[in-house]
Amino acid sequence: MIPPNQHRLGIDHPVVSVRNHPQAVEKFKLLGFAPSPISYHPWGSVLTLMMFENNFIELIGIDDPSKFGTGEVNGFCYGRTLGEFLARSEGLGLLSLHSKDIEGDLAAVKATGLPVQQRVDFRRKVTAPDGSPDEAVVSLGMVMDTELGDVSNFLCQQHRPEFIWRKDWQNHPNGANAVLEVVYVTPDLTLLEERWSRLFGPENTKRVDGHVESDTGCGKVVALTPTQAEERFAAVGLPVNYTDKPHGIALQVRVRDLAAAARVLSQNGVAHGRTAKGVAVPAEAAGNTILEFVE
Repeated sequence: MIPPNQHRLGIDHPVVSVRNHPQAVEKFKLLGFAPSPISYHPWGSVLTLMMFENNFIELIGIDDPSKFGTGEVNGFCYGRTLGEFLARSEGLGLLSLHSKDIEGDLAAVKATGLPVQQRVDFRRKVTAPDGSPDEAVVSLGMVMDTELGDVSNFLCQQHRPEFIWRKDWQNHPNGANAVLEVVYVTPDLTLLEERWSRLFGPENTKRVDGHVESDTGCGKVVALTPTQAEERFAAVGLPVNYTDKPHGIALQVRVRDLAAAARVLSQNGVAHGRTAKGVAVPAEAAGNTILEFVE
């Protein structure tokens, strides 16, 4: 587990990977989000963000595959990894965890016995709040486990957070203000229970009503069996399945007013259904990812 003197690695941002990024951005607007301006990674990917106060959703796609390999560290390139994922499917890929000390946090994770890999440093062109051109400076620490399929993580430290955590990017017509849960399906709950106990602490990881959830300190990660997933999201159905390994299927997003968020969906012609916890939209409306809105 993470040593007690280390801060908890809360959810920074789940990554929703899509093949048609411009189309996906328009779909997220129909869901009632106000995406941040389009930006680009140096390794060929294109992104926009659904920003909240303490975490966000990253919607990412491929802009220029000829840039794969740019910034490669020990054979790893995020753009190439994204391309390999999209060759298989769309949807929830890696989950980013918040870091304020990339070296210390990566060392703490390594001390738990989990596999860790490269530190990746990069700069991304942004427009500053005053309209001037500038750069975001970011460090990633990869915590990948290929045996667990698409349930791996990376640590993310924003060295110039003022370019990311902008209040003017946090005003969404649907009233969304937080990612509360990242939901996975797995044939064996123990696989994720063991990983999350190390990442977030055994005291924060437990069985609840037959499934596994772990409190990251900034939202929860939840593991369901296939049957549990079908039951929870019966109103909208599950995403297109591309693997028998554990993989992400849904994001639970908090809104200020659930009825108001549902009205936005209805006005924009987005199909949705009631769940036991709130209102969900089918995966095809959000990059092969179910979005469940709750108050």
